[in-house]
Amino acid sequence: MGLYLFAAVAVVIVVAAIYLEGRRRDALEQVAAELGFVFTRGQHRLPESIDRAGFYLFTQGQPLVLNRLDGERGGYQVSLFGFGYQAGMGEEGSRELPTADVGQIENRLQTVAWLKRPGSPLPDFDLSPTGQPLRRVAGRFRLQPVTFDGRDDFRALYLFAARDGEAMRRVLTPGVIDAFVSDPGWFIEGRGDEWLVYRLFDRVPAEEIPAFLDRAIGLVDRLQHR
Repeated sequence: MGLYLFAAVAVVIVVAAIYLEGRRRDALEQVAAELGFVFTRGQHRLPESIDRAGFYLFTQGQPLVLNRLDGERGGYQVSLFGFGYQAGMGEEGSRELPTADVGQIENRLQTVAWLKRPGSPLPDFDLSPTGQPLRRVAGRFRLQPVTFDGRDDFRALYLFAARDGEAMRRVLTPGVIDAFVSDPGWFIEGRGDEWLVYRLFDRVPAEEIPAFLDRAIGLVDRLQHR
């Protein structure tokens, strides 16, 4: 009897998950229409042009994205999608599937905004919150840690690395640093005139996608002093 009950509960959970995922997909499609964006349903490969840019996040799992919205907003080319991967607790992910000996596995699924503004490049950089899972982005992409004198408040909340530290110190003015300190938790990866913006483990509800996108654009605008 116990085995049958367990199986029935498992079936209910799976059916409920499929139903909720379908509702989310339909809601995202409606949001895309309201934004004037093109919607690509379901799971599919990360666009090759984005994969080639060399973002750290996409080294962490299979190059698959979920329910993509593509368009233009605020002077940027935009792509919004879900990206998920598995990794050992507190560890980095990999494009290889985790093995059984890496300890407890956690699923990391987040909504990601990709932005591109041709002709407005910044030096490659990586901004990430402190206290997050292992992140070897600096060594992997030959970025140098960058610190800011007298800004212990920023150092307590964020790690920052860049290919050209002096140039990025001019970008992160005291006012820009103040803004990030007042709004912690963001990951921003910059690769020339392309940027990724996300919060780890944060799958943004469909109805909040426009606000999330505007916040992502605002963060990159802040770095460009727009």
